[in-house]
Amino acid sequence: MKHIVEKWDEKLHEGVLWKFYFDCLKIGVLDIETTGLNPARNKFVLGCLYDVTEGEIHQVLAESRVEEPLALAEYMELIDRVDVVVTYNGRKFDMPFIDRRRQATMNALNYLKHEENGGMKMPEGGTAVYDLDLYQVLDKHSALRRILPNLKQKTVEEYMGLWETRADEISGAESVELYNHYEATADTEAEKKILLHNNDDVRQLTKLTKAITKSDFHKAMYSLGFPVKAGGLLLHVNRIAFERDGLAFSGEQLKSSIDYMGFEFRDRPVSSRFIRAGESGRRGLFELKVPLIRQEGYIIADTEAAGISPEAFADYPDSGSGFLVLGDTEGIRYRETNHFIKSFIESFMEEAI
Repeated sequence: MKHIVEKWDEKLHEGVLWKFYFDCLKIGVLDIETTGLNPARNKFVLGCLYDVTEGEIHQVLAESRVEEPLALAEYMELIDRVDVVVTYNGRKFDMPFIDRRRQATMNALNYLKHEENGGMKMPEGGTAVYDLDLYQVLDKHSALRRILPNLKQKTVEEYMGLWETRADEISGAESVELYNHYEATADTEAEKKILLHNNDDVRQLTKLTKAITKSDFHKAMYSLGFPVKAGGLLLHVNRIAFERDGLAFSGEQLKSSIDYMGFEFRDRPVSSRFIRAGESGRRGLFELKVPLIRQEGYIIADTEAAGISPEAFADYPDSGSGFLVLGDTEGIRYRETNHFIKSFIESFMEEAI
């Protein structure tokens, strides 16, 4: 197994949209290489992670399929250093593939002698990070599906004017064949090409984060969920529902987990439930429900009662006197709703837990 580290100081897109959701979170940019698409049969052989905070690109290479458990455990340790990973189709491929191979190789790694695996142990709960999947953002929440012939990463790169910065010239399928050759021969030139392909995908994806400006990003985050770091916890809000008597939102506890239940917050009927992570790696969960006001077609949140400073929403046209409009007869206001949820969780975690 090889673990290659190089310094790189490329910045992510740092516009208003990005800061709204990811300011003060540790970000990694992720891409993996495998021997095929089916994690039941195929192997994880190479992973790249750009740790933006540290300014380091890490690549972990299994020099043969036999080294998969060691390489995967090393790679997952790197992932767990960050709060958010940026991927391209990662929710459908990269992250599920990593988790399936984690489960498949756990026993193989744990049964290796201590001196052979360097004391590493496969994490039982999988990776505890939020996945910002740019493919899903662009596929469901932008016009690019109608404009471009396809949404392959290289196609979107070309549309965004990034194609000339790509150095590798091989496809993912060619990378598989190249790895088979490398495993059989230890050909150093083949190794360089495999590493370059993987490294370039991550470098290009880092620059591609500006593509969120081509989407309805607030609506995308409402649909796909977003991270909130508060009270020492990293939460992934992944379900939001306007119900008759309030706004309900729920999700997962990522970096740590707590048990808590309540029915009141600041003298308001706020229901809350935090469920600690369980056995077999089941992740911790949380649920919150906040009362809302419905009046003449408007859905209104009482921000003052929620413990949120009115200044947080000063830029919204329908905000004032401690109230914020989250929806009206034209539909949900996604930016305001997401902002209210983030701010409420931060306030709740500070005061109630």
